[in-house]
Amino acid sequence: MDEIIEWLLRLIDFDTTSEGPDAERCVRYIARILAERGVLVHAYTTEGALRRGHHLLAEVPGERAETVLLHAHLDTADRGGEQDWLFPAGRASRRRGCVCGRGALDCKGPLAVWMKLLSDAAEGKPRPYTLKLLVTDLEEQGGAEGLGALLAGHPELLSDVKLVIGEGGGFPFPFREDMYYTFQTGEREPAEDRPARTAAEAANRDRILAMGVEKGYYSEDILAYAVRWDRLAGRRLDVRPLYEDMEDFFTAAPVSAVYADHGPAFASALREEIPNARLMPCVTPGTSDNRWFRNAGVPVVGFFPLDAANSLGGIHGSNEYISESSLRLAYRVISGALDRIT
Repeated sequence: MDEIIEWLLRLIDFDTTSEGPDAERCVRYIARILAERGVLVHAYTTEGALRRGHHLLAEVPGERAETVLLHAHLDTADRGGEQDWLFPAGRASRRRGCVCGRGALDCKGPLAVWMKLLSDAAEGKPRPYTLKLLVTDLEEQGGAEGLGALLAGHPELLSDVKLVIGEGGGFPFPFREDMYYTFQTGEREPAEDRPARTAAEAANRDRILAMGVEKGYYSEDILAYAVRWDRLAGRRLDVRPLYEDMEDFFTAAPVSAVYADHGPAFASALREEIPNARLMPCVTPGTSDNRWFRNAGVPVVGFFPLDAANSLGGIHGSNEYISESSLRLAYRVISGALDRIT
């Protein structure tokens, strides 16, 4: 656990904002850490109008070539008005059991945990499958010149990949006696990628959610839970545009088996840590690099479970942090899930 915090502090100190100079240095740092632990590493670049993108693939071979791929992006949102921060935005710090600074939660905290999981795999008994880590750049600028360009130039990166685990899920909501954790099985497509609306106005919420259950992106639990979406534990979610986007998504989306195939491994690992925890498969309103895998036909889920006290408020805003308890929880749960995937 100390390694995860040490690596995260260093990762935050690299300026990988949109115009930051440190993306290549950050990739070299990750490569050095992993190579020292026996992980195979390969660096890639992409060219675009924004800037050159810097990416890394790390690999621990298993008993067979079939692969589980961990994904994280190294670039971060810009810092915004630094006068609004309670701690230095561009320098890592530890305060009250938290690691603070731009990128702590999105997405360098997950990246540090993924690095630890690759290190564990290299130093332990081989898994039945190969474990890889793909670190990409330029996600915050839409991903087209980052992961999109990388996969267009190197489609072989997805050969043998049976599952991708990325960002976009893991936020907890209490509901009655249980704690539900969002498990991203789909996401709203960017406006330019979305099909044209066929209905003059948004349809009934229950019908839209039922479409999601029918196509495999949700479980039945979400039908009972969704009536509380707009106000849970004092947290407000703006769902007005969400249902319209979900209707568009489910109308065009293929049937998905990702939750049925892989949800039980994550749910079991999560309950081992939190007995009253349950997964809440969902389609998220934001977009991430997950869509590049999904559009290539590769199963992908977004899941990085957070401690219940960890706020999401600092993402793309001021005072971004991740609690050390969240890092510990995510490490244990994802490690347990990887042990359960066969």
